[in-house]
Amino acid sequence: MKKFSVLLILIVLIVSSAFSQRLLPQDSAKFISIVTDGTFNNFPDVPIGEAFDSFFEMSRWKHLKEGTQNIVEFSGTFADEYRGSSTVLMRFSVVEEDSTFTLSYWEINGVSQDNSGQYAFLERIFLPDRAAVAISIVRDGFFYEFPDRVIGESFGSFFADSYWDYFLTSDNLDVVEFSGFFYSNDELVEALFQFIVNVDERTFEIAYLGVDDVTQDDTLINTLLNSIFASKITDVKNSYFDVYYNWMTLGEAFDSFFYDPYWDYFLSTDDLDIVEFYGTFDLGGIPAEVYCQFEVYDDGSYDLYYWEIDEYHESINAFYLLLELIYY
Repeated sequence: MKKFSVLLILIVLIVSSAFSQRLLPQDSAKFISIVTDGTFNNFPDVPIGEAFDSFFEMSRWKHLKEGTQNIVEFSGTFADEYRGSSTVLMRFSVVEEDSTFTLSYWEINGVSQDNSGQYAFLERIFLPDRAAVAISIVRDGFFYEFPDRVIGESFGSFFADSYWDYFLTSDNLDVVEFSGFFYSNDELVEALFQFIVNVDERTFEIAYLGVDDVTQDDTLINTLLNSIFASKITDVKNSYFDVYYNWMTLGEAFDSFFYDPYWDYFLSTDDLDIVEFYGTFDLGGIPAEVYCQFEVYDDGSYDLYYWEIDEYHESINAFYLLLELIYY
């Protein structure tokens, strides 16, 4: 009887130990949903699961445990460039605490792939339309003269009522078109850019710039690009006023919150670089006009120099209350 009890306890311990490592179905579903319901930073508009289900055949998700790491694995087949069937396998490392993940490994037909081809492959999944791919190449790209400035972000901050479009010429050239309004000599004018895009090589060049339907030469193109990418206004609009308001740039926040937003720059009598902003907003059913001045330094940083509502000077504390109203 004593031997039986010891044996029974040993069996129970072994079974308990085995079950402590076993993955329960709800655990697997939880980790898989973190990935399938999530998005990639470069493709934030479509959940991964939705995009993968549309692109791949015979798709399969599963959850694995490797030591302390939680791995979500995906496999599926797709039509390759030779119209054959290829199989992809992707492995995502998942962090349960903050529901984040990274694509840690991927292969095609058993051959490991490096990061250099990852974006182009994901583009095929999330941007199957050639027009969307061409626009993305320009909008998410940069000019060599301004390598730290993303074109889409800078154009979006500088121009109002901007719009991206695509068309194919009779010579089968992929053309991405951008239009937007900006102030020139205190007048609102419309700019139209046309970019010729090499989709395969992911390169582009400016083929045309018109301002109010007047063709601009290379000198004027460079002047406008410098105004967009190297201007003090861009330094202010493309940044964050405070770390607590870091999900929208100041330009995005102000341009979306205020009616008729207007940005300008001048050099003060004290040789200060000043970016000024005008805009109106609804203050309890009454339109209120805001005017701000930001002092911009040589390194691109800036401080609030002065601001007012309806011509009444306000404090820095009141400006933070305004930011709370704008961001929240």
